[in-house]
Parts: sequence; C-alpha cells; structure tokens
Amino acid sequence: MQNQNLISELDQLHVHLNDEIDHYDEELDECRILIVDDFEINILVLIEALKSYSKISVSQDSKIAFDSLSYSLPDIVLLDLFMPDMNGFEICKYIKNNEQTSDIPIIFITSEHDPLSLSKAFELGAVDYIKKPFDTIEVNARLRTHLKLKIAERKLKEHNANLEIKVTERTKKLEEKNIELNEVKRETIFRLCLAAEMRDVDTGNHINRIQAYTEVIALKCGMSREEAEQLSLASSMHDLGKIGIPDHILLKPGKLTPEESEIMKQHTVIGARALADGKSDLLRVAHRVALSHHERWDGKGYPQGLRGVNIPIEARIVGLVDVFDALISRRAYKHAFTVDDAIMIILSEKGNHFDPKLVDIFIASLNEIMAIKDMFSYE
Repeated sequence: MQNQNLISELDQLHVHLNDEIDHYDEELDECRILIVDDFEINILVLIEALKSYSKISVSQDSKIAFDSLSYSLPDIVLLDLFMPDMNGFEICKYIKNNEQTSDIPIIFITSEHDPLSLSKAFELGAVDYIKKPFDTIEVNARLRTHLKLKIAERKLKEHNANLEIKVTERTKKLEEKNIELNEVKRETIFRLCLAAEMRDVDTGNHINRIQAYTEVIALKCGMSREEAEQLSLASSMHDLGKIGIPDHILLKPGKLTPEESEIMKQHTVIGARALADGKSDLLRVAHRVALSHHERWDGKGYPQGLRGVNIPIEARIVGLVDVFDALISRRAYKHAFTVDDAIMIILSEKGNHFDPKLVDIFIASLNEIMAIKDMFSYE
C-alpha cells in the first residue's frame, strides 16, 4: 500500500510540476538524451515523440550503453527496466554509485506496473518512470520536467560557486558565521530557484520594500536584530505559492470570479507546501509567513481562518506591510491608492483585518516607512 501511495503521489505531482519550474526552453535543445531499449520499435516511437530535441543517442544493447558512459555523459537517461544481459536495475545502480554520473536523472521505461519493481527502481535512484505503450504528451511532459530540474540544479551549483568566491572576501566576523549562513542560503536558493522568473514587473522592488518594512516593524515589536533580519529575509517568500497560479488568474485585469478567487487563495497552501519541513529556522519562519499572511485578526482570513494571536506574529507583520504595499502599488486589476488613502484603509481595518497593536506600531513608524517607499521605486 505504501508503494502504491508513492506511485500515486508521483503521478499527481506531474500535474503541477511544469507550472512550478522556471522556463529553461532555450537550454532544453542542448540537453543530451540517451535512450536504452532492446526493442527498436520502442526507440523509434520515443525518437518521434522527442523530435524537438536534437541530441538523442540510442542503444539496443545495455552493455554498449553502459560502456558509452565512460566517454559521453548524457543529461538524462531513458532506460528500459527489463533487458537481456544487464537489466535496468544494474545500469541504474552503476550510474548512481559513480561520482561522475550520479547526478544524471534516470527515467525507467516499463510495460509493467509492479509497485515492488518501481519501488526498487526509486530506491536505486531513478527519478521517474514511463509506461508502455507511450503517450507522447506524457513522455514530453515528464522529460521536460526533469531536464528543467537538471538545468536548475546546474545553475544552483554555479550560483553557489560564485557565492563561495564572495564569502572568501568577507571579514573575519562574517567568515565565522559562514557555515550556518551558507547552509541557509543553499537551501533558500534551491527553493527559490523554481520561482526565479517572477511574472510581476515590479516584483523585485516589491520584495525589497516588503523586506525593509518588515524589519522596521519587527524591531519595533521587540524582536532582536537577528530575528528581525531573519523575518525580513523570510518575508521575500511570502508569495512563493503564486508560481502555481495560472497567469490568466494571477494577471487578470478585473475582478476574479468566486471560482478564480478560490484558486488564487491556494497560493498560501502551495507556498507553504514548498517550504514545509525546512531544516533551517529561516525556512520554518518562511513557512509560517507563506501559509498565514492572509489570515485576519477577526478570523475571516484564509486558508485556516485563524484569529487574533493564534496567527503567527511573523505572518501578522508581513500581512500588514504586504497590504500597505499592495494598496499604493498599481496592479493589472487596480490603480494605486495614495499613501493617505492607504493609511486610512489600514486604520479602518484596525482590530478587524489587522492586529491593533501592529497598526499602532506601523503608524508610529511612518517616517521610516515613507523613506523605504521612496528608496525603492514603484515604476
């Protein structure tokens, strides 16, 4: 039953994954694909299904395919599970145990739907499977998903390499904190790389403003400098879940239908799911913010309908400054309010939408808030 659940969950993930991964279309054509299957007809069908890719190698002999890995490394392998001589399990085990090839994603090809065999394949390091007879749309979707992940992982490694160069130039004090910070950065960057291409033209400045507003309010609430800086960084991930919302809803230049509103509300759950089980304090804070920044003080928010102090303080802070920034920003569906009008709206929602104490702190911090607003353009 556990193996069947694993397979079922994997199938469901494919419905959403392509919407959550950055668009690397311009790099896909350069990816090298190796197809290993002892039946020529299967190879021909796969070549036709993947005709948009120009660098495809094939082999009907598992031993020849095995030997080819010593001089030509593919970006992904489509591997028949049951073959004469060396079967798919043996080749997969070799690839995953070899340092030079261990990061090559393997998609198994199988006519069977045996949970035990598939479970063994995943345990050996396979990332996916394709069932025979092939469905062209499914083959392309699964292959694109894992190639995009491979590209994202490569970019992450390159980014981390650049970070390490910069770290060596830091002062001794920063170097002492480098181990902890590096772990946090790596995990954060990995999560955020799926959302690297945000669709709002003002996203960069919006995130900068939210981070700065958040730090000001957090410090005024009595958080330590370290806690405030951590929350400031976590606030940048508050709308991470919008990567799972279709463009026609996210960018709709008008009022959403009730059905569209319910879909839009799911961005809190999607973002929280992406940040769940984080190993760092930063990601645990980011998870709380992503899930609860649309809760209301009066309990009429979403997704859980939390009320009052049951809403995490981090989410209450980010929720308040996010509304302020949204009010004074122009969007596809609304004009920008003046600062005075935005403040009046926030005051009118004191004790309803917002924590009354936070509203008081926000109003008392308007000089700093306005300085931040002017620093990061809304154009």
